Formats: sequence, C-alpha cells, structure tokens
Amino acid sequence: MQKTIYGFSLLLASSLLLAACTNQAAKDAAISSSQHQASQQKQNSLSTASKKEALDSQSTSIKIADASLAAAKSANRQTTESSQRTSRPAETTTTVKLTDSQKTSVTQAFLTWAEGQAKIGNMAVSDWYFDHGAAGHGDWFADSPDGRILVQSQVAQSDANDAQYPIHAIGGCVFYTAKDGTVGHGNLYQGDFASNYSIDMDMSRPVSKYLLGDNGKVYELKTGNGQAVSTNTGFGEVADDGQSDEIQSVPFSVSQDQDAQSELKTLLAQY
Repeated sequence: MQKTIYGFSLLLASSLLLAACTNQAAKDAAISSSQHQASQQKQNSLSTASKKEALDSQSTSIKIADASLAAAKSANRQTTESSQRTSRPAETTTTVKLTDSQKTSVTQAFLTWAEGQAKIGNMAVSDWYFDHGAAGHGDWFADSPDGRILVQSQVAQSDANDAQYPIHAIGGCVFYTAKDGTVGHGNLYQGDFASNYSIDMDMSRPVSKYLLGDNGKVYELKTGNGQAVSTNTGFGEVADDGQSDEIQSVPFSVSQDQDAQSELKTLLAQY
C-alpha cells in the first residue's frame, strides 16, 4: 500500500513537472513570437521610413533639377532676346524730299491702289481728304505720334518750317460709304464748298482719312459713325503769330493698315 502511494506521488510529481515545463515552453514560445513580431514590425517601419526618405530625397532632387532646367531655359531665352535686340537694326525714318509734281504722282498712284481696296470693303474713296476753303491765314497741320505734319503752308517753304514740322504731307485720301451706293472711285466734289461731304457721304458709317507722310508712313484718322465730318476734320491751323494754334487738331495715329504702309514705301522707293 505504501509503495502504491509512493508510486502515485511520483507519477503526480512527474505530471506537474511536465506541465510546468510545457507551460514554460509555451511562455517562451509566446515571448519569442512576440519579440519576432516586434522585430519584424520595427524592420517594416524602418523599411517604410527608408522608402519614404528615399522618395522624399528623389522628389527634392527632381524639384531641384526642374528648377535648374527652368533657370537655364530662362537664361538662354534672355540671352537669345538680348542677342536679337543687339543684332536687329534700329528702325530709321528717312524723309523723302519731293517736288509738287512728284507728290501729285505719288498721291494719284496711291489713290488707284486705294480704289481697289475700297471695292473689297464695299466703300468709296476720294482724294478730297483736306480742304479749308477761303478761310485760314496760317499753316495747316496734323498732329501725329511722330510729330507735327505740315499739310499746307501759308508761306514759302523754308528751313524754319522744316524745323517746326518734321514731317510734310505728300497727299492723302478718305474712305467712306457713299449715299448713292458708289463703290471704288468716289465723287465728293458735288455742290458748293459749304455742302462739303454732306451731299454723298454717309456719316453714320465709318470714315477714315489717310495722310501720306514724306517719312514713308501712312497716318490715319478714324471718324464718322454718327460724328459729323468735313474736309478740315482732324486738322489744325496755326495762328498769324506762327506759334499758337488758331484751330486745334485731332491727332492722327500711325495706320494699322499694313498693306497701305507697304504701298507707300513701294511708291517712294523710286525717289
């Protein structure tokens, strides 16, 4: 009986020892697994951080490269523009001295060209762009961005006049819509001077006066569109003292009609 009890006790102790070892092994395995997971998470975190750091570094490098490229392009563009400005010849204006007969020839040739242009625009054109009748005692002129243009001198042309007027009018024309439907060469010389443009010019439509300068430029005054227009519209007159203005002018602008500019330059090229 005593042997039996001893054997049972020994068996019980062995079972308890085995259970304890098993629990310890389980605990060790759990700790090892937890440590492994923590290590793996740490490695993954480090790997993610490294990747993010690498991507951030790459993004910064790309931005720096883009900025450098943009700066290089800007510098190259500025260098090119500077070179073009340096190599581009400065625009020069040469005044052509013409006799009265030469001025008439140029004006008539320009008018012939203008008649073709008027037909395209379903308009009429006349060389009666300026007139002041019997009135007037001083020079008649037009103002422009390039200076005052002498249209009609009341005294013989002199060096003083040349100094006061850097540009002299060769002639001109006026584009308009005719009341009688005329297209191309128009006839504004109807009735007396007092009637002026009113007989056949439709002033409710656009009217453009072209002024040909002996500096090779065409100047233009846009009017009409409901505004009354006459032969001296846009032009000013110098008073008897030769200094002050008796009649104020309305400034002409350099015409944006490049065909007209080219035509005048072609006509003046022979002089």
